[in-house]
Amino acid sequence: MAGSERRVHVVLFPFVTQGHVLPFRCLAGQVRRARPDAGVTVVVVATPGAADSLRASLAADGLHGVRVHALPLDHPATEGDDDDHGLQAAAAAGVGCHHHDQLVALFIASESLRPAFRRFVAGLRAADPGADVHVMADMFLGWTLGVARDAGASHSAVVTCGAYGSALYFSLWSSVPLAVPPDDGAFTLPLFPGVALRRSQLTDHLAAADGADACSTFLNKQVAALRSTDAVLVNTAESLEPKGLAMLRRFLGGGVPVYPIGPLLRAATTPGGAKKNTTTSSSPILSWLDKQLPGSVLYVSFGSTYTITAPQTMALAAGLERSAHRFVWVVRPPAGFDSGDIDDGKAEWLPEGFRERAEASGQGLVVRCWAPQVEVLAHAATGAFLTHCGWNSAQESLAHGVPMLGWPLSAEQFYNAKMLAEEMGVCVEVARGMRAAPSAEEFAAAVETVLGDTVERAEMRRKAAEMKEVISAAREGSSVKVMERLFADMHGTRKQG
Repeated sequence: MAGSERRVHVVLFPFVTQGHVLPFRCLAGQVRRARPDAGVTVVVVATPGAADSLRASLAADGLHGVRVHALPLDHPATEGDDDDHGLQAAAAAGVGCHHHDQLVALFIASESLRPAFRRFVAGLRAADPGADVHVMADMFLGWTLGVARDAGASHSAVVTCGAYGSALYFSLWSSVPLAVPPDDGAFTLPLFPGVALRRSQLTDHLAAADGADACSTFLNKQVAALRSTDAVLVNTAESLEPKGLAMLRRFLGGGVPVYPIGPLLRAATTPGGAKKNTTTSSSPILSWLDKQLPGSVLYVSFGSTYTITAPQTMALAAGLERSAHRFVWVVRPPAGFDSGDIDDGKAEWLPEGFRERAEASGQGLVVRCWAPQVEVLAHAATGAFLTHCGWNSAQESLAHGVPMLGWPLSAEQFYNAKMLAEEMGVCVEVARGMRAAPSAEEFAAAVETVLGDTVERAEMRRKAAEMKEVISAAREGSSVKVMERLFADMHGTRKQG
């Protein structure tokens, strides 16, 4: 392989939230498979326990040789500035952000890590001057490009989302202020005239953005970095998103090579649906699934960052009861409410007695905040997934051939849902955003579409099974070959200055 004679040290730098850290754990494995001789370090923000937690996770993934470096929080954004711009408080709450403003604050505050990261990269270069250093940084850490350039290191921007969703998301923010028609009418973007979008697929912040607001300013910096880096790595495969990758390349303008190195997914740790395998009893959720019929259960989870509102939670509970289908619901309380209420049965944002009725009748489980999602999706009893359409969750569902009910809440999730429904045919969208909610009757009808004895269900399962094979083939072959090609290309074509 070209460039294999030179030593390489790869620095992986994920954004602090859980949905970004998880793909980077898988990316570390991809790097190791493509370049077993490379040194690999994952950089984290030094919040309490962050480094130890990541080390344990990497060890569980079999990546014992991958190092973890914690960047201290006591260094300011610019030399001479004694303020960390709120990073410590923001990062500590990063995995539980419920609001767009919290995430924007965290995005902006991350720039306070620049001096500490500069020292770390310079230290790597000084320790082994003959080695190439390659920084693979999250797409929301565009400032790392300047640090890499100054140190003589190569740089890749890692798009943890899918190509289709990212192309539309960045194009929309690059086009503000948007001319959005009233009454949820359709509109298009100049780059993508064949893709119809609607006001209900925009967050309020995006719909109101004028280009001078904090989010527009931040994202414009990230787009500039994407168009200037040495390579853009995307958490998808060419065979999974051919249209999306073509759109993303068009948006970037063709000046930067795009490498689809995904899907970045971990495997289930227990055999899904193995009814005789007693190891599943270690999880009450999996034990409950063991008792259900194949393909009969709706799994409900909205991810680790956003939650639906209290009225929407109430409406969803009513819809689940009306549907009469089996379910596992991972409930995260709406902002301002205590998760402990779920355990003591006093959650005012759930119908009175809802959890007790569901569990007494055997219809469902109401789980507080977390479930072993990959294992649940791998289980034979899981027939469909009600999801916010975050890209990690969407790919995990596809990797196990599970059709989806889409309820996108923010960011590029609206466009992921659009692609899953319109391009792949594996999703039925039931709601959008954190305002409206389907009626109990509407929701029950949607659940029947994906779990009942319907023509639509059969077709969705067929298409989801096809996507499962596509993802399996990519994980076993093409994604590693693309990563190998990246290392070969970087040795000879790295930009200077």
